[in-house]
Amino acid sequence: MHRNNSPLHRTARAALCAAIAATTVTAGVAAAEPTPDRTATQCPRWTALLAPGTYETTPTTGQATNGILTQLGESLTARYGSDIEVRTLVPSSGEGSVSQADLTAAVKGLCSDTRVVLAGYGQSAEVTGDLATTLGNRRGPIPASRVVAVALVSDPRRDPATAQLGTPVSGQGVTGPRSQGFGELADRVRTLCLEGDSYCSTTPESSPVLAAVSRALTTATSATTSIPAPASTASPTTTAQPTTTTTPTTIDSASIGPISASQVLAQVVTVLRGLASFTANVPAIIDGLAQLPGLITAGDLKGVHRVSGDLNNQFNPLVEMVDGLDLRLVSQALRLAAPFDTTGVALVAAEIVGVLAGLDISRIATDAGRAQEIAWTAVETLAYGDPVAAVLALTGLAPIAADLLATTATAFTGTTFPTLAQTYTATTAGIDTGTGTTDPAPQNSHTATFDATGYDTAAPVVTDWITQTIDHTS
Repeated sequence: MHRNNSPLHRTARAALCAAIAATTVTAGVAAAEPTPDRTATQCPRWTALLAPGTYETTPTTGQATNGILTQLGESLTARYGSDIEVRTLVPSSGEGSVSQADLTAAVKGLCSDTRVVLAGYGQSAEVTGDLATTLGNRRGPIPASRVVAVALVSDPRRDPATAQLGTPVSGQGVTGPRSQGFGELADRVRTLCLEGDSYCSTTPESSPVLAAVSRALTTATSATTSIPAPASTASPTTTAQPTTTTTPTTIDSASIGPISASQVLAQVVTVLRGLASFTANVPAIIDGLAQLPGLITAGDLKGVHRVSGDLNNQFNPLVEMVDGLDLRLVSQALRLAAPFDTTGVALVAAEIVGVLAGLDISRIATDAGRAQEIAWTAVETLAYGDPVAAVLALTGLAPIAADLLATTATAFTGTTFPTLAQTYTATTAGIDTGTGTTDPAPQNSHTATFDATGYDTAAPVVTDWITQTIDHTS
């Protein structure tokens, strides 16, 4: 989730998404729910249904961003005023996408005279594209003739044959094209994929690890079995769908229940993006953890402050990487991919992620942050000429440091994990693991990963095409 992921068949997601928020407005962007039919005088000429993805609803920077679909909605409202109703559908917490059921219900509930614009981003682009396929092949809740335009941004099922906006990219979506084309909507669908976004532009040559994971998931789902929930004693079995469907089999996550293969891939992409920078930090983390108790015992305030600050920064890529993910599921997906991966990266990554899945990472983050804060307070107190208060502050660090060492002992005691980290760094040299670069990520976790905010700056490309299409039909 941007920092951004084999034909598959989707089934309906099992009651994971909450109901779409009930508020709608005529001008501006609002949460969407299906609306009752209205008279022609109340019906807007156009309705735009926007399905945002992970990085618009939960920005990786921790700050709200003016995402591509937000900009699109604002531009449409500014241009067409009360002639258009813009609705943004709300993904359920932890989902990262709008559900197929919610989007279909929103379309079905539109008043009969309105013309429709659909736009989706990331995992929601997959959902939007699947619905467009259904509509274009005359199986949807409304006729295709009512659909003005469909924009798919970072679509994991992007077909190279579909017309692209912006600078064309090679490859295809990470889960492969849909088994059916867009039918009657083929000339009204456009995709936008930026260079380096492995979620929508992947080839076996450029991203062999992701290709292997995709192939493994295809094999697992085509065999009509689900990936078992890692933390459960039993997992459901899914039924294979006919080849004519556009919805792939779902698999089971211990944390959020049944999810699609593309959502598993999205988690794998996120982990691979952060793994290189974290493994590069492992030797320094081990060194810092080894130094910390001695520095506290010696009352070395500056040393404690320096080491605790370094540890906090070094653990930060791990904390960002795992937010909202099921690491056991990712480890299992990578392990399934190992036989298909000639680079050896998937197997090593599976081992590392498996170890990390056993750690209480939120506890580690809390301990590291508190250690840095206490050390800073002690240093400041000493600078103000109060050594007694500084020593007292430092005594509060001892139990936190002890807890940090205990929490990290599984991974950072002994040689197994450091060896795995070193092997991963060596194995990934010159290989694109899905980060959008063939170079190992440096210790700065953000410099070598795909920057999803590039889509925000590309918003005018999508807006211009949609407005031109609307103007042409009006």
